[in-house]
Amino acid sequence: MIPVVVIVTAFLVGFAMKYGGLCTYAAALQIVREQRFERLLAFLGAAAWVALVVIPLAWQWPGELRLGSTHHQWGMALTGGMVLGVGAWLNRGCVFGTFVQLTGGNLTYVATLLGLVAGAVAARIALVDQLPVKDQTALAAKPGLWALAGGVLAVAIVMTLVFDPSVRKRRPVSVLLIAMVLGIGGGGLFVTVDGWDFAAVLIQSGYHAWQLVPSGPTALAVYCTLSMVAGGVVAAISQNRFAWKTPGFFPSLSSLAGGALMGVATVIIPGGNDGLLLSGVPALAPHAWLGYLSMLVSMLVLLVMAPNDRGFSIGGQKHSSR
Repeated sequence: MIPVVVIVTAFLVGFAMKYGGLCTYAAALQIVREQRFERLLAFLGAAAWVALVVIPLAWQWPGELRLGSTHHQWGMALTGGMVLGVGAWLNRGCVFGTFVQLTGGNLTYVATLLGLVAGAVAARIALVDQLPVKDQTALAAKPGLWALAGGVLAVAIVMTLVFDPSVRKRRPVSVLLIAMVLGIGGGGLFVTVDGWDFAAVLIQSGYHAWQLVPSGPTALAVYCTLSMVAGGVVAAISQNRFAWKTPGFFPSLSSLAGGALMGVATVIIPGGNDGLLLSGVPALAPHAWLGYLSMLVSMLVLLVMAPNDRGFSIGGQKHSSR
């Protein structure tokens, strides 16, 4: 019964990601170009729902639900976050955004997947003796003052989503629902199924192909990824946003390079922005907070200095370079 539940949950998470056009790069672009924060609030809301629902459940069933851990090599987390931000800027999309673009039929982002695997494998080989090990418990791994502070912050974020005038005016229901589905569903999958998301499945497969790990992703993780992709495609079709887009040479080259940097970053931090947001940040893992903030700041700085948004379209919103 549990495998069926998690596979259906992965479908709903994929649907919500595509339906909401979730992408940290798009959120940063909205901040720089429009001084609006709805997309970022949706992400913060997702992390808040993890903190309010998933983490207390993990306290009750520690044997079945496994909260992520952390490390104290903060320089690696900061560096990895910056590399992740640069990669997302080159790619014009983070891990979330790559999924959203691909499930809408944009084949340029196939190059991102190739780069993601190549970068992660190369970094794993080159930095084998320097990689941080997550051997410390996160601050909210058990009830206490840190967990209480995190819960208060999570309630404040959810209340902002509910009552913020700009969110209510533009997308009154969908932002809150998308944040709930992504947070509770995606966060629940991170504590239930190891390596369930599409980036982790690809990278783990690459590690196994290069004989860096004894086995590839589990069958359940693969099924969750396939179900997640199906959910994204269904969302795109339901919104009339699915259209095959053939890849161009230079956009594909940029996506390949961006994907490679994001792959390197997932090894250095470790973790992609999806895992940081839905696992590390709500569990108050210091490396996740540093990595995510570093990624966001680097993207904002790059977008201010050199907007890389010509023809960029996600979730029905288009932007053109001036």
